[in-house]
Amino acid sequence: MDKIMKPATWILMIMVMVLSITGCTKKNNLTGNNWSNVSSKTVEDEIGITNGFSFPADTLSAISGSELKLLSGDYLGTQAVAYLRYIGMPRQSEIDVCDVDSSFVKLMLVKRSPVSRNPLKLRLYKINGAWNDTLSVMSNMEYIQGTEMVVPDSISVFGKELKIPLSQEAIKAWETNADSTGWNLAVKVVDAGYVEFRSRESTVGAELNIRYRKTGETSFGVFNSRPVKDSYTIEGAQEIANPIWKLNNAKATRLFIKWEPRNALFTDNDGSQLSEIEIKRLTINKAVIVLHVKNNTYYTAGTPYNIFAYNLKRDSISLASPPRIADYETLVYTPYSTGTISGDSLEVDITPLVQAYVSGDRQAKGISIQSLHERQNFGELEFYDFACIAPDTKRPKVRITYTPPYLKQ
Repeated sequence: MDKIMKPATWILMIMVMVLSITGCTKKNNLTGNNWSNVSSKTVEDEIGITNGFSFPADTLSAISGSELKLLSGDYLGTQAVAYLRYIGMPRQSEIDVCDVDSSFVKLMLVKRSPVSRNPLKLRLYKINGAWNDTLSVMSNMEYIQGTEMVVPDSISVFGKELKIPLSQEAIKAWETNADSTGWNLAVKVVDAGYVEFRSRESTVGAELNIRYRKTGETSFGVFNSRPVKDSYTIEGAQEIANPIWKLNNAKATRLFIKWEPRNALFTDNDGSQLSEIEIKRLTINKAVIVLHVKNNTYYTAGTPYNIFAYNLKRDSISLASPPRIADYETLVYTPYSTGTISGDSLEVDITPLVQAYVSGDRQAKGISIQSLHERQNFGELEFYDFACIAPDTKRPKVRITYTPPYLKQ
């Protein structure tokens, strides 16, 4: 009998708990937060955006040599050269014959500049010097004859292999007096354009393959290796502060937006204006800046972006006096805005910033929007700004979802 009563007791207790929970909620909102008749509201604000422009970063992020992609190109005023270092090759004095059909450098291309009238071509260069870890001086190079290759017009999101053939003459003369322990190569784009390809950190970095026969032997051996080091240099004049709203990764161009919250934005569930004290006590569930893309030749076919919003602490930020690194402030819990372009728009999450503004913890002096891919690719986005002549649906705006305070003053 006890064995029967114990399960029944547990079932009865569970039923009581369920009844107690459902009795405290409205049946159209089982989350239990609607007993007070307070629900979230969403507003969109264009008028509050009163200023904005793009500006150059005053400090540039360093190229660490551990990036997942390597850059090479001469594109829109920015030059990049990729470098590869291989060690452990057979000494050139040991090489008798090379199988040129099986001797190459293989790159995994993941992005290229838009197709133009002229084909985009790549070349390999031999560095006639020692590897420089800072990569500030790697200009002593010579073209390796026969290595010019045309880049395919189309590169899928999965990448595209490109094999650059190596001649027997180049392989038998790989050693350099300044560095006889390794073969340092440069990958350069011919004319205008760019390519991006996988680095050694991606596990599919550039592969060097040499099939050769040693002097006095009859069989061939194969040397195959990924680079032990790789990196790139990227140089170019930065753009000055500009009324055009844009993010340019190669030139480290950022976006400044001034948004000023207004009391008229916030009402209770009855449509009544909230008081200043009530506004300070409301909860910001989600706040985003919605930007519409005007020009974009890079973030296509699912290419992801990664953007972060910083609070700015200085008054009187203007074109003549753009933000500096000392003006930046990272607010706790600010999320990274990641994703792909949806239609022609993207959203930048500024929830903690808006919460700080309406609560009075911070003054709304401005927001800096920064791509986290600066100097890591050739991406650029130009947006419709708040002052341009554009369809109403393209104007930037701040969208806020908030919950009014339940207790009235």
